[in-house]
Amino acid sequence: MKLLKNLLVVIAATTVMGSAQAQTPGSIFDLGILSPTVKVQSDTFTSASFLDTVKFQLDTTNHIVTGTMDSTNVSNLTFQLFADGGITPLFTGLNLQLDLGPGSYHALIFGDLVTGAANGKFNFSVAAIPEPAEWMLLLCGLVVAGFMARRKIGMVAG
Repeated sequence: MKLLKNLLVVIAATTVMGSAQAQTPGSIFDLGILSPTVKVQSDTFTSASFLDTVKFQLDTTNHIVTGTMDSTNVSNLTFQLFADGGITPLFTGLNLQLDLGPGSYHALIFGDLVTGAANGKFNFSVAAIPEPAEWMLLLCGLVVAGFMARRKIGMVAG
C-alpha cells in the first residue's frame, strides 16, 4: 500500500511539473530573405506562456544579422537562433549580432505572461547587413566620382 501511495505521489508531482513548464505552441512567422531594411515581427498572446517560431533566409550578399527583442508584460523572454535542421542553438540572448553563412534559419522566441497581466506582447526586429567589402566598393566609387566631378569643374573654370 505504501508503494502505491509513493507511486501516486511521484506521478502527481511529475504531472504538475510538466504542466507548469508546458508552453503553448504559438505562431510561425516567415520573414523571407532578409535585407538591410529592418523587418519587425510582433505577437500578442493571452496564455500563461508562449512559443513562437520566426523563419528567415540569408543570401550571399547580406549575411551579418543584427536584431533586438523587447516586450511588454513578459517574463523570462528568451530568443534562440538555429540553423534549419540544427538542434544546437547558434545564439541565445536578446540582442543579436552574428556573421552567418547563406542559408535558412529559424528562431524560437518564448516566455511567460507576467502574473496578473491580461496579455503580453513582444517585438522582434531583424535586418541583414551587407558584407563590409561592398561598403568599401561603394566608398571607392563615391571617391572616384567626386574626383572626376572636381576635375571637370577645374577644366571648365580654367
